[in-house]
Amino acid sequence: MNRIGTFVTLFLIFATALAACSGGADQTSNEPEVKEVILATTTSTRDSGLLDVLVPDFEAQTGYLLKTVAVGTGKALKMGEQGDADVLLVHAPSAKKEFMDGGFGSERFLVMHNDFVIVGPPDDPAGIKPWRRSLPHKPCSPRAATIPAPTRKN
Repeated sequence: MNRIGTFVTLFLIFATALAACSGGADQTSNEPEVKEVILATTTSTRDSGLLDVLVPDFEAQTGYLLKTVAVGTGKALKMGEQGDADVLLVHAPSAKKEFMDGGFGSERFLVMHNDFVIVGPPDDPAGIKPWRRSLPHKPCSPRAATIPAPTRKN
């Protein structure tokens, strides 16, 4: 399964489970009282456009309204600690571990990660090549992706 498919599956399971467990639901009904799920996520996740694709599908498949709050990781974790969010989608592994160790979360799933890619033309006008050995990952082959440089119009 690709990363987005895995993310959608985990997200739907986790968000639905949390929403179903929100307090006060009538024990004779499978429907929770509150049909809203609050997702605290990072601005980078919001800005990626991923939620623009996932939220409508989630709402259509579950009947829940997903309210998204995009803030920094620290603020999102604080919202979770205070009970102001049902689901968190954040970075910072050590902060997430502390959050979970503090008993604020019920389950944690690795959903995605960031890659930072430095790109440029083969003649290296930015002078990046001497730094290659200090980069955490090995460089891509020049043949891995060839994108023509944009032409400037004056």
